[in-house]
Amino acid sequence: MAFIFHGIGTMVYGERDYWPDGSFMTTEWFVIGWVPLVPICSKRISYNRTSPYAIFDQSGYYVQETTAVHRKQALWIYGWFTSLIAPIIIWANFQDELTKVFGDEDRAAGLCLLISAIVLVLPYFLRLWTKRQNAEKWKRASLGFGPIE
Repeated sequence: MAFIFHGIGTMVYGERDYWPDGSFMTTEWFVIGWVPLVPICSKRISYNRTSPYAIFDQSGYYVQETTAVHRKQALWIYGWFTSLIAPIIIWANFQDELTKVFGDEDRAAGLCLLISAIVLVLPYFLRLWTKRQNAEKWKRASLGFGPIE
């Protein structure tokens, strides 16, 4: 069960491997300051009870299966978080050099913030794209035009 108190505890990050019933894989992490540090386990969860074996979690979702850490998902979360804070760290360490390159301190700072904002919203659009792709596959499979991959 994911639980967090003053930014310290466990919480789930990430969504991948969507199924037609609306469930997906996510990874539970140990966090400090809401920063994912150590993956604990991966779970197949959904927000609706789609299986009689699903167990309700106090965080508001149903756990259908708990597995070992999904390594690919854990690496993506590490990569996402690193690319989220990297522009801020680069700005803090190379502010003078970036100002010289871009000719204006505000323009250089704006670029670093724009990159962070793009990385922040990127998972939302990737989820939409993946769900749309999977919906087309499932529709074709339900019509008998091919197996679900």
